[in-house]
Amino acid sequence: MTIAAARTPGPPTVRQHFGRTRVMGLSIGVIGLFIGVVFGLGSRAGSHTSVTWSPVNLSSAVPWHLGTLTVPTRLSCLILGLILVALGAEVVVRRPERGVMARFGVAGIFFLFTLILWTGRTLGPSQVSSINFTAILIGSSGVAMVLVYGSLSGVMCERAGVVNIAIEGQYIGGALVGTVLASTTHSFIIAAIGGAAIGAGLGWILAFLALRYMSDQIIVGVVIVTMMAGLSSYLNLQVLSPYPQYNLGNLAPPLAIPLLSKIPILGPVFFNQSGFFYAMMLLVALVSFGLFKTRWGLRVRAVGEHPKAAASVGINVVRVRYINVVLGGAIAGVGGVAFMAVQGQFQPGYTSGLGYIALAGMIFGRWRPSGAVVASVLFGISVYLAENLQTYQIPVPTEILQMFPFLITIAVVSGLIGRVRPPAADGLPYQRD
Repeated sequence: MTIAAARTPGPPTVRQHFGRTRVMGLSIGVIGLFIGVVFGLGSRAGSHTSVTWSPVNLSSAVPWHLGTLTVPTRLSCLILGLILVALGAEVVVRRPERGVMARFGVAGIFFLFTLILWTGRTLGPSQVSSINFTAILIGSSGVAMVLVYGSLSGVMCERAGVVNIAIEGQYIGGALVGTVLASTTHSFIIAAIGGAAIGAGLGWILAFLALRYMSDQIIVGVVIVTMMAGLSSYLNLQVLSPYPQYNLGNLAPPLAIPLLSKIPILGPVFFNQSGFFYAMMLLVALVSFGLFKTRWGLRVRAVGEHPKAAASVGINVVRVRYINVVLGGAIAGVGGVAFMAVQGQFQPGYTSGLGYIALAGMIFGRWRPSGAVVASVLFGISVYLAENLQTYQIPVPTEILQMFPFLITIAVVSGLIGRVRPPAADGLPYQRD
């Protein structure tokens, strides 16, 4: 009986999990082979890349100096490629149950890093003599911060069973209101409160139409985004352009943490940021703790998975969904203010689809705050590089790099690199018995 049981194949879900994990490991290995062959062997034997670490445009808290690092391009790319091949083999052989998506995120970051090394090499396509790695990380952190706000908004809403496609519109509303308040009051705290209010209001509209009238949540979200895009263009033309004092271009000042901000590379990236960056880190911790360690989080997840079962034990499903969608909208609204504080003056359309990329990060992160952070970092680097690598005359169309977050999302959703499962009741209308 024991032998027969041992020969009995496992449940289909277990076999499917192992199969998807194997595909993920193979994908990581293929990325490593691509890096080694194209970026490594594709570089001349004598080529090298100079990397600098001193951030630019920092008036204070300049980190302890690190000299320029010159690395052989071919050898560096070969080593990093081999590391990914070994990482992919580890996933295929061990088939771990946790951390596979994080490993794939590391593979994506390695790919972008080796792309920079290959682009800035001597005897290569770039006319720039060195790569400022710290400046790239600082620029990418600003984009990643905004994406984390949007991804957390999506997690809050969809864990409760409501799809929030309106993140892009909440970004726009937060940025518009934030720039007016910051320009008139010179206070980013007031601007953040205003952005949270407009985001919460748009979240309430989404919740009201989706929960009260059971409207299609996708259509309502798209309508909100379209409405805010048109409204922002109109207000920019009629108010901000003739009255530029309401759109001065406000950049949030960095708040350096003593000593920690002096650490090379990591100091300027993590410990010399604006208050919005520190608030984002705090929100990630609070949302993670709240969703998975508190009674409130248990109720939210119950509502998102089995609303009728949750209602049977006395949980008010509609109220929980209202609260989460409004809170998620407020978080996205603050994200819009944070984007304004990074970019400066408000311009119509300058969010350029970041709300949808934030949703992609949420899906990539499997509706978990920690996973959303990993995805947002990966996507933030790719978005920043797509917008700034023209400086290095990279021989890859920027449109290809801009497609990177969406290509990963398509691969994730389709199950090519691991199937993701949203909350069971996500997007499904709920009607009281």
